[in-house]
Amino acid sequence: MSETVLDVRDLEAGYEPGVPIVRGASITVDKGEIVVVLGPNGAGKSSLIKAVAGLVPISRGTVLLDGKDITAAPAHTMVRLGLAFVPQTENVFPLMSVEDNLKVACGILERRQAPASIEEMYAMFPDLARQKRSAAGNLSGGQRQMLAVARALIVHPKVLVLDEPSAGLSPKFVAVVFEMLAAIRKSGVTILLVEQNAKAALAIGDRAYVLVEGKERHEGVASTLWDDPVVAELYLGQRPLKREAGGAA
Repeated sequence: MSETVLDVRDLEAGYEPGVPIVRGASITVDKGEIVVVLGPNGAGKSSLIKAVAGLVPISRGTVLLDGKDITAAPAHTMVRLGLAFVPQTENVFPLMSVEDNLKVACGILERRQAPASIEEMYAMFPDLARQKRSAAGNLSGGQRQMLAVARALIVHPKVLVLDEPSAGLSPKFVAVVFEMLAAIRKSGVTILLVEQNAKAALAIGDRAYVLVEGKERHEGVASTLWDDPVVAELYLGQRPLKREAGGAA
């Protein structure tokens, strides 16, 4: 039987009081899964996961992590609770070296644990090991994304949450990033992922939700959703023609 690690129930959230962007969304993520959140622009996908991570005010609903209510937890405590969030932008310190970026991320670990944790990340991401002395701002887009993910993983979170990890990358590095995420899942890490590149995300995902106007409207096994006509209808904003009385289209 699957074990639910992240349980988001009837979540309503937004940046301004009384103006929700997320409108009663509910999703679950089971241990060891990659769960993808898809949807058209403006659907509230990023707002949903930012609310889960404590970055967007929640007005209703609950977020449970391993059965513990973290709905009201401030963002800066989320890593200690077991949820690591990788934002789309500003996810590394560009003027600091790769190694110093990782050292900063080790801040919540005991000092004696940091060297082994950094070496673990270098083993997982050899490109970072080769450029450990380089400034993060000099890395390629794909390498910066690797560093951002390594910074999140270094404390061994229960759930890794990513917002548009392929945004702005060349096709070559998009492939690199999704291969990286697939490998991370195989290592046992649970992943919740918002992504506009639906085809690439569904190729590595286990399950997916389609969010429309701040609420999940469809869900299913990721491998089957690319050809699902309901997904096309929701994602592209199409609506079936209504028939008038008497059967005329």
